[in-house]
Amino acid sequence: MGTNVVDYPIAEKSENFKDAGSGNSASASGAMPQPKQLVGAYVALLAFMLIYFLRPEDWIPGFSAVPFAKFAGILALLGLLFSLPEIRERFPREVFYLALLIGQLFLASVFSPVWRGGALQITISLLKVLVVVVVMALAVNSLKRLRMLIFTQAASAAVMAGVTLWKGRSVEGRLEGILGGNYSDPNDLALSFVISIPLCLAFVFLARSWFWKAFWTAAIMAMTAAILETGSRGGFLALVVMAAACLWTFAIRGRRPYLIGIAALLGVVATLSFGGMVVGRLKGTFNPKDDTAAAYASTEERQHLFWRSVEVTKEHPLLGVGPGNFMQLSGNWHVAHNSFTQMSSEGGIPALLLYLVLLGCGFSNIRASKRFANKEKGTILFAKALQSSLIGFIAGSFFLSVTYAFFPYFLVAYTTSLFSIARKSAASHRKLEASAIAISSEMPAVEREEFEVPFLPSASYLDGPIGVSEVCSTDEFAQ
Repeated sequence: MGTNVVDYPIAEKSENFKDAGSGNSASASGAMPQPKQLVGAYVALLAFMLIYFLRPEDWIPGFSAVPFAKFAGILALLGLLFSLPEIRERFPREVFYLALLIGQLFLASVFSPVWRGGALQITISLLKVLVVVVVMALAVNSLKRLRMLIFTQAASAAVMAGVTLWKGRSVEGRLEGILGGNYSDPNDLALSFVISIPLCLAFVFLARSWFWKAFWTAAIMAMTAAILETGSRGGFLALVVMAAACLWTFAIRGRRPYLIGIAALLGVVATLSFGGMVVGRLKGTFNPKDDTAAAYASTEERQHLFWRSVEVTKEHPLLGVGPGNFMQLSGNWHVAHNSFTQMSSEGGIPALLLYLVLLGCGFSNIRASKRFANKEKGTILFAKALQSSLIGFIAGSFFLSVTYAFFPYFLVAYTTSLFSIARKSAASHRKLEASAIAISSEMPAVEREEFEVPFLPSASYLDGPIGVSEVCSTDEFAQ
């Protein structure tokens, strides 16, 4: 700029300063991926997520014969392939860990001593997860896109909770899903709602409209009622752990003590209104005389399955017996009812280690996202929500076999995108500040006093959803 800077009007200098952060300069253009990149892949990803979580084929008659998820998955893959020339990002570490995990499961399937065909079928289905995670890691490059993706899951879970309470089946007093879909098992149904409740809570705080606040609050209440109606003890324990995590991060550390009273009131009302089955099953867990819905017999059976899965792991430590094959060795054709021993017995100890590393990456991404958040409300709230969802999922994993479900890998992928967005946003913010300092240092003293540097929003703030304040209070950020 040199001495010419002195002759510029203040407004013109401000415009030049704005251009430095809008992508018009070479230094800023690479700071943040533009939202227009990978549009086709992102739209297909949204369609896939909507179909996966809403599952219209499970509750709309006649839709079960249409492979919606396969069509959306193919569209996502095609969108990714056609967008390859636009990609400038390296694959995150989670993609490689997931690829290694699937590779380990392929080896376990090929060398399975039980049923290779069934094991291969399960492993091949996990390839869809890899494709979706890759698309998510590359195409979800702004906070607005991530918000829409998480909105899709939370809203779909809200609809499913309402439909399940309305049309769900009751078998021996336990609520099940409808039309025999993926959520027909009450345990899987309960866990899917557990991981979605914190996401709905984040949208309660992000919403400005009282209508949306009421909608998300009603969604949380419906999901809580559905979890209790399932009678799933594992789902109930996961709900308690997830609620404790939410209260710790949103109420105590987030300095919203009123949430504790609201949660206590909601818990009492929900338990009295819908918790009869789950309370009865918890009582019957250790009391054979109060064996509500065969709770005591189920407890004895699960203990046997746990130790049997440990024995199978010891017998096949490297490759396991192949995905889905533990049932044939269990003695009663049941799954392990523990995601960790299920993975070790069917995929070997290497598969278990890779699975744990993936979950660990989710938590490390959340911690890093909070450091890079720069007081952005959306980033901080989503980081807290995803942390609570992961904690609830892990708690439920000790009692449920959900190793091959898609949603745990999607949760980790959300944290990958959040970390990438927060890191690039912080880098962009630092470059804008450096540009402001450089411009200010070249001005004469009198002119520098008149020049005021405006608030410098990060790139993810500029891309944030309309109507959502992305700047939070100091109390919210001091965590």
